[in-house]
Amino acid sequence: MQKTYLFLILILAIFLRVVYLDKFPPSLNWDEVSHAYNAYSLLRTGRDQWGQVLPLVSFRAYGDYPAPINLYFTVPFVFLFGPTDFTARFPHALIGTVGVIPIFAAAYYWRKNFKLALLASLLFAITPWALFPSRAVFQSNWALFLMSIFLALYLRSSFRLSFLFLGLSLFSYHNARILIPLFAIFLLVYFRRHIFFILAVLGLSELILLSPTSLARGNWVGILDPGVISGIEQSRVASSLPAPFPRLIYNRPAYLASQFASHFLGYFSPQFLALSGGTQFQYSLPGFGVLLWPEAVFFYLGLTLILFKLKSSSPSDKLLLAWLFLAPFPAAITRDEFAVIRSNLMIPPLVLISAWGVWWSWRRLKTRFRKIYIFAILISFFISLDLYLENYLMKYPVNYSQSWQFGYKAAVNYVKNHYLDYDQIIFTKRYGEPHEFVAFYWPWDPADFQAHASWDFHANWYWINGLDKIKFVVDREMADTVANLPTGKKYLIVSDPDFPTSGRDLNQINFLDNKPAFIIKEI
Repeated sequence: MQKTYLFLILILAIFLRVVYLDKFPPSLNWDEVSHAYNAYSLLRTGRDQWGQVLPLVSFRAYGDYPAPINLYFTVPFVFLFGPTDFTARFPHALIGTVGVIPIFAAAYYWRKNFKLALLASLLFAITPWALFPSRAVFQSNWALFLMSIFLALYLRSSFRLSFLFLGLSLFSYHNARILIPLFAIFLLVYFRRHIFFILAVLGLSELILLSPTSLARGNWVGILDPGVISGIEQSRVASSLPAPFPRLIYNRPAYLASQFASHFLGYFSPQFLALSGGTQFQYSLPGFGVLLWPEAVFFYLGLTLILFKLKSSSPSDKLLLAWLFLAPFPAAITRDEFAVIRSNLMIPPLVLISAWGVWWSWRRLKTRFRKIYIFAILISFFISLDLYLENYLMKYPVNYSQSWQFGYKAAVNYVKNHYLDYDQIIFTKRYGEPHEFVAFYWPWDPADFQAHASWDFHANWYWINGLDKIKFVVDREMADTVANLPTGKKYLIVSDPDFPTSGRDLNQINFLDNKPAFIIKEI
């Protein structure tokens, strides 16, 4: 019977993740097309779009150096189905679905309880924090999947295999590269076993973290960006306190400590978990927590129960707590508050603890009330899920299609269909990285892209300025660029409404809220 229930939960999980996968979220964003096109480039040439052969630690992308596992796992799907929106996202929907199984196993080996394991797997299938990212291309999905397998294997006492997956997780996403060495140190200090495997993981972590690509990534997301440092210096100058108090109060360690503490505690707050979720609307649904609200209630209950019995708790309990409280570290040391994706490794212990809260409260009831209680709980969960899905399907795409760079696909298709009619195409950079959308939706021959793309590197970013006869122009320079085009040629202009250009109107592509995204003209 347990297998039947688990199968039904898997069906629910894949239904929630695969149906209309290419339409919700409303379009591929720039990171998604980057991963998909680089996978296509690897398939066709054995190199990424920049010509690097089989990147191992990271691939360049735009200069943000994503981890490589998703890149390689996407290749066979591109081979089978071609470079499409569905192909880009399906690997993530797949591992989001299959991820139910290691959560089930981890919960079972934690408490040796099949009903608790089924409940935990159900929560994982429907929790927004796991559901929303698994319908798009987020490297964090791979970190979550591989780390969940590690947890299940470790609790099962399959230690050698568990450390293999822990090591693989280092190639999944940057948050795993921060969490894993911290967690490995906990395992070493607390359990004092499997020292060889732990030291191997720590050594690999150090090699990856000190690689040039990882250091470049840290410059992008760290708390101490140049603007912050300048602000600290200005605060010292503006302070009316006598020396040396301004320097003692306004300094980098003090700023780091205050920001870290604020960010860290925020990830356990009701505001983040139950009420408003993340601050970046490309990663979570505005106005909704990252958990369903009943789930958040039972998480706090389960956490309280475990903490109250901490001294007598099992090693597995302490392992889950260590994971839970270390998991926000990768997000807390970055400049963004409530970073849903960087903190997603909180999900495995959080789901297990939430399930324990439900189970404990159910066990405290008299037998005749238990069926009513569990029925009421399930109803509350699915009402909360229904409200979430209604907003996700009906309101979110309309209100936030611009956050997903909606309109690029239609604009690229228009350019492709009229490519031979013009001597040059001028394409705005208004919504970011137009070259990647052109390359993916064309799809552009990767060998030609590697050989002929015109690019430069500045501000720690790689900028593509031209591809064959397509010229990509910064939005504020569009009007002057178009005005100064040589006469005697025919031009197609793809601009945006905020920076209009001269020319005869041909077409307009709108966001889903009917506001104009691209204005297409000719000269």
